[in-house]
Amino acid sequence: MKPIGILTFHRASNYGAVLQAYAMQKVISDLGREAILIDYRCRAVEEGHRPWGLFKRHRFPVVLLRCLVAARKDMVFGNFRRNRLKLSAQMSIDDLAVHRDEYALFVAGSDQVWNDVFSGMDPVYMLTFANNRQRYSYACSLGFDSFPEGTEELYREWLKGMQCISLRETKAVDLVRQLGYDSRVDLDPTLLLDRSSWKAFMKAPEVREPYILVYTVNEDVYLLEAAKKLSAKTGTKILYLNNQYKKNREITRIRYSTPEEFVGWFAGAEYVFTNSFHGTAFAILFQKKLKVELETSKKFNVRSRDLLMSCALTNCVLKGIEEEPEFDADWTEAERRLEAMRHSSMDYIRMIVSAAEQNEKE
Repeated sequence: MKPIGILTFHRASNYGAVLQAYAMQKVISDLGREAILIDYRCRAVEEGHRPWGLFKRHRFPVVLLRCLVAARKDMVFGNFRRNRLKLSAQMSIDDLAVHRDEYALFVAGSDQVWNDVFSGMDPVYMLTFANNRQRYSYACSLGFDSFPEGTEELYREWLKGMQCISLRETKAVDLVRQLGYDSRVDLDPTLLLDRSSWKAFMKAPEVREPYILVYTVNEDVYLLEAAKKLSAKTGTKILYLNNQYKKNREITRIRYSTPEEFVGWFAGAEYVFTNSFHGTAFAILFQKKLKVELETSKKFNVRSRDLLMSCALTNCVLKGIEEEPEFDADWTEAERRLEAMRHSSMDYIRMIVSAAEQNEKE
């Protein structure tokens, strides 16, 4: 039986990237089909997690500290990849073309593999090396609301021949329709696993008292101040999941957690304040008192916006530093919607597994 190959950002030293890769592999494996993460080294992904360019903008001590932080992160995530993920041999784009017939088919996704910045417009993530009958996607994220200048024709050309196009944002369906292709929206793989699955995976924190978990991936605007205000009002301490050393030194930091510990921090939190898509996803999975900041210092978070809308949780959006923040999410309705989306997405993955079986017969 030939395996299914998964092309995603599993090498990024990022919690969301490795956890969605783990979940995607587990879901396919649980359906009885071997799934292998293709150990492709994308230059844009590798360089995006290296701090060498900082030498142009910062003094040596600052760059040295950031290099040490990056090295420690790489060790944590490298251990996870070795122990939790089933990887192919390291492959280049030429290797993929040579070895493609060793796989029943390939799945691109999830994560922002079709984002021009994060992937460097690498056509590997659109599976251009494979035969058309081998080309499927799952919950690929564009991460933007309009095609960046000069990229629309490339997307049109590289997606031509894709058997099924599955996306993560509703807006992306409209963008792909502009290219002349039909598509569908599916859940991020982390949301395909339920709470009990993640509880079996996680490592619970050794913290007895309630805490406000703050998790950011981009610099926040109001988020941390809003969390501080809630902390002062309720007496609940803040735990900041962030590797910064320079800013906000008065706040207790959680640094270099393993992915198992990362999930545990969300499971144990009383409140979650985040501007991260996967921070939003895990807060929803564990039904936490949640505030999500969509407008960060860098960009608008269309992925979290769409997830909150899909789950009828738009009241979880942070609107500045609120005087009296409300945490009145309707988790019954959110769970109902999430389960319906999970059912639809699992049917789609079963179709991919069936297609893998059919490809082997041909």
